[in-house]
Parts: sequence; C-alpha cells; structure tokens
Amino acid sequence: MKTWLRMLVVSILVAGLVIGIGGSSLAQARKYTVYVIVHGGIADPFWKVCEKGAKDAAALYPDLDVTYVGPAVYKFEEFMTYVESAIAYNPDALVVTLTDPPAMDESLRAAIAAGLPVVAINAPDLREPVEARIPVITYVGEDSYVIGVTAAKETLERFTPKRAVFANHHPGAVNIEARGRGWVDTMKEKGIPAEQLDITEDAVKGAEITAAYLRTHPDTDAIFVSNTLRTETIVPRLESDGIKVGVEVKIAQMDISPKILEYIGAGKVMFTMDQQQYLQGYLGVLFAYLHVKYGFTPPPAPVSTGPGVVTKAEIPVLATLSEQGYR
Repeated sequence: MKTWLRMLVVSILVAGLVIGIGGSSLAQARKYTVYVIVHGGIADPFWKVCEKGAKDAAALYPDLDVTYVGPAVYKFEEFMTYVESAIAYNPDALVVTLTDPPAMDESLRAAIAAGLPVVAINAPDLREPVEARIPVITYVGEDSYVIGVTAAKETLERFTPKRAVFANHHPGAVNIEARGRGWVDTMKEKGIPAEQLDITEDAVKGAEITAAYLRTHPDTDAIFVSNTLRTETIVPRLESDGIKVGVEVKIAQMDISPKILEYIGAGKVMFTMDQQQYLQGYLGVLFAYLHVKYGFTPPPAPVSTGPGVVTKAEIPVLATLSEQGYR
C-alpha cells in the first residue's frame, strides 16, 4: 500500500475513533432539569414575559432543560398540584412563586430537606421571624408591600384622593394582598378612606365588580390595579358607564403592556410600577442552574427587580421592548 494511502486510512480510522468517543461522551452528557412553577395564568401577558425570561436563560446552556408550567388561571389548589408534581419528578432544581407560604411550607420544606434546591421568584415568604420562612436559596422579585406604598405615594404626589381602592385580582395570594396593604396603609395615614376590593381571578367579572363598587362609592377617585389584563378590561367598562377615566377616576397601575403604555400616553393611567418580571424568570433559572452545576451560591434575598415608576416620558423606550416581550 502506498504511503499516502496508508496515511489516509489511518486518518479515517483515527477520525472515526474520535467521533465515536465524542459521540458517546455527548450521548452521556449530564442534563440539568429545572422546573419553573408560577401561580398566575400562564397565558396572562404578565406571565408570558416571565416565561420568556426563563426560556431565554435556558437557551444559553445546551445541558439545561427548563419546564415552565402553572394553572391556566389563578387557582391555588391547581397551582399546588403542579408544584407537588414537579417535586415528584425529582428535578435538579425548582423555581417557584411562594404565593401562600404557610400552605406551601410542608411540601417545599420536605423537598428541600431531601436535597432539592429551590429559588423563589415574584412572591416571597416574608413571615417573621426569618427562621420561620421556607429555606429557599434566594428570592428574585419585588417587595410587594413597598410596591403598594410607592404606588400610593406616587398617586399622592399628583392629587389627594377622596377615596382609594386596591383592586385585588388574586385574593388569597400573599404577595398581592401585601401590595394592597401597602396602598391602603399609606392612604389611611393621610386620612383617605381606602380598602382592598376582591375582583376575583376573572378579568371580565372583575371589571363588573369594579364598576359596581364605583356606583356604590361614587366618591372613589383613585384605583390601584396590579395586573395589566384587569386594567385593560376595567378602563373600557368604566367608560361605558360614562366615567371619564383619567379625570374623574385616576388609575395607578402595576406592570407593563403595550395597551397600558397607550393608556399612559392618553392620560387614562397615571403611571405604572415595573417589577421587570423578565428578570424574575431569567435570573431564577440562571441562579438555579449555576447552583446545581457549579455549586455557586446566588446573591442573598431579596434580589430586587423593582419597582421602577414608568410615566409618559419612558414610553418611547419601553414600547418596542414591551411588544418584543421583554417588558
């Protein structure tokens, strides 16, 4: 056999051996599985942004599989079914909203004791003392009570309401109720009657409840709504009653959507509070992955993603990002 032919044959054999070894190595490569369980309706525009953040983080690493699930609409019992099913799947890590810490405590504490790393996002465990809290490795999100306080203070800088109401779209969710308490407490400190209103998880029904509340309490001129979809149904419903939204009734808002930015531009919404939920999904997955693969300890809780106050001045920058699903 000629020298060049022998060299070619040897090269082919060596290449085949390398490919074989490499293929075997790739086939046996360690995959890391992270489950992300959220309490809100996963089709809700807010949670789609969080999902994008989680999936964008997952796309960075070929050895990372992320499953993002939750109930179609907020139902705590169904949410817990997803949580417990995820734990039973035995993933490498769990990223979860601590929607009702006392009710979630037993399941999560047992899973953590068995070695499951848990990262909390969006809704924290704020029970006192600190030792009573579910021992997650960190929390990524906003301080819900501070959100409510900030929304009230921003409102009071613009005008002094006669009566203020917080539209609670997730009654029973600890973080949403804390948001409402921050709003109500701050208003009452200024002598302004204020309360939380249960508008249920149904956006259309919630708009009807809000309209009925205003008929019963016609002096109400300030509403804090902490979900974009709810405001997008409440505004046209109040306008159908002849209410001049933005004039007779002023709305403080939570989170961003293209429609909310449009309402701010039109003066129908005073401002919105941005908690940057994309970062909650993104950093939640990133911290979980880096912890289980490399043993990194994430930054201590809270890793704050908000609030930022968005007014008409910020619309040009945020409009495109909102349409792209980042804000």
